[in-house]
Amino acid sequence: MNKIFSEQSDWDELLDFISDKQLTPVIGKEMYKFKKEDLLVPVDKYLSGQILNAYQVTDQPDLSLSKAVDYLVIEKRVKMMDIIRKLKTMVKEINYEFPLLTEFLGIADLNYFINTAVYNNVLESNLAKERNVTPTSINFSINEPFSDSDDLERLKQPFVFNVFGSLINTVDPALSEEDMLEYTGSFKEKMNNAINLTNALKNKNLLFLGCAFPDWVVRFILRLLSNEPMHDWGTKRTVLVVNDPSETRNAQFDFLKNYDVSTYEGSSADFVKELSKQWQQRNRTNVKNKMIFLSYTVKDKDAVENLKKAIEGINNVSCWYDNRQLAAGDDFKLEIAKNIKAADLFIPLISENSLMHKDGYVQIEWFTADNVNTFRKIDGRTDKYLMPIVIDDTNPYNENVPKYFSELSIGKVPLGNPAPEFINQIRESLNLT
Repeated sequence: MNKIFSEQSDWDELLDFISDKQLTPVIGKEMYKFKKEDLLVPVDKYLSGQILNAYQVTDQPDLSLSKAVDYLVIEKRVKMMDIIRKLKTMVKEINYEFPLLTEFLGIADLNYFINTAVYNNVLESNLAKERNVTPTSINFSINEPFSDSDDLERLKQPFVFNVFGSLINTVDPALSEEDMLEYTGSFKEKMNNAINLTNALKNKNLLFLGCAFPDWVVRFILRLLSNEPMHDWGTKRTVLVVNDPSETRNAQFDFLKNYDVSTYEGSSADFVKELSKQWQQRNRTNVKNKMIFLSYTVKDKDAVENLKKAIEGINNVSCWYDNRQLAAGDDFKLEIAKNIKAADLFIPLISENSLMHKDGYVQIEWFTADNVNTFRKIDGRTDKYLMPIVIDDTNPYNENVPKYFSELSIGKVPLGNPAPEFINQIRESLNLT
């Protein structure tokens, strides 16, 4: 019953799931590999070596983190809380690049993540860096209460659910294999009141990515996180499992052959690279062009030309402004009003020149844009529309600056030459990050 994920139709279907917000990725430790010199080092291996060295253990070089913790607790009689405290410090010190994770997080339509690794701050900090937003998270715990998430269908920022707790934020992260068993044993009961979290597992297609669990626990994990009998897999949704080649994967894939599940023959890195490439190719052809209306007075023509040239360096963005190059017979007032309404962003260029005449045509454009912004809010739109800037030494709070602009954050773009930070603000406002 097992299906090998390899055809273009498989990729197309997966991309459709992502675009339709119908895919929940379950991320495992194989995705956490940081760049150190010319090597990619698994965080699991790094922390295992660090914690064993901390207790002068030198004869167990190849243990996974969970087995290293088991070894210290059982063989060396080290208290679990002492291990957690040391590991917490070690995790906080990890400040490397994570190329594989970064590439995966670059798929911007993925906004909800199940995380099975306990070093969750790595995922969240990389999300913040890649998306330029602050993600939210919930940490499952046996001994501490945790709340349900908000409605995941209406996410405005990335969200992470850490199913084995967090070295940083919980007192009882599942470090050892015994801890993992305890977590899986209480998972179903404690999730009864977390309806939104449960629905993200139950009602979505699942991508298990880099989840190389120990042989004996893999069945518990896959069954609990899928939240339905495994013999029902494939009848209601797609389940795809991607792991790095290993003896663990061989055993896991042999087990999965009994169920209607897709598996990928390459590594996690191969999969992410191809998925990212396919997603970018699709979105290059499907991205809706964005239009920015630039409102200026004729004496600031050079500044508006500078600004237009810089902004149109952003892919899929064009600028429109009144340069009176309309076709003969066009009603330019009507044409301008239509473009103000159609714009994704309205940028007024505030200057001594534009404020010189209180009743000039540029003020009419500004007033029209303010009305458009009001109706956008009435329609429930929360995306930024007005982005006023000052292009000379004019005080942004000059009495001639309309109140509906002075109440906003007014940027400074001298002579229409924007700094990179301003261009990034435009990308963020247009959801092009």
